[in-house]
Amino acid sequence: MSEPVKLTPPSEPTLRYLEPEQVKVYRTEEGQVRVTIAGERTVLAPRFLRVSPLTDPDRYISIREGEMNGQEVGLLGKWQRLDRESRELVREELERRYLYPVVTRVVAVKTFFGMALVTLETDRGTREVTLRDVRDNVVYLGEARLLVTDAEGNRYDIPNVRELDRTSRALLSQVL
Repeated sequence: MSEPVKLTPPSEPTLRYLEPEQVKVYRTEEGQVRVTIAGERTVLAPRFLRVSPLTDPDRYISIREGEMNGQEVGLLGKWQRLDRESRELVREELERRYLYPVVTRVVAVKTFFGMALVTLETDRGTREVTLRDVRDNVVYLGEARLLVTDAEGNRYDIPNVRELDRTSRALLSQVL
């Protein structure tokens, strides 16, 4: 009879705070963004996420491994103190990720098979977006502000539903 196998639980993830002096962000000759942390580790395709994107967007930045559910490498506070090149690359990556067109008017809504095709006027032009599982993809931020995520992961900000025109509010109520 063999010995029973002793299972050890996986170690708990630890939160690592990073100082700007420990982080170097750069672009390779091929144009890919890389992060080196304290000269000990390089993240090949980093993702930069704001920890509190709506309430305190610049306080902490989470640096994660590139894949969608990539492990967190560390939390970077005071990221504005990074060297100039690193700071600009982080800013570019954050601006690309957190580009929220502001909805100024809802033009049309068509529903089919549990989805909604919505035409929106935004501060960046007219967009036709597909909404799936609206209840899961609309975040209420206070009494009148909405953050809507479409089927492709793009986000749209409605700062104050009450300030939309009557037709827009009526159309929006069809999908909410």
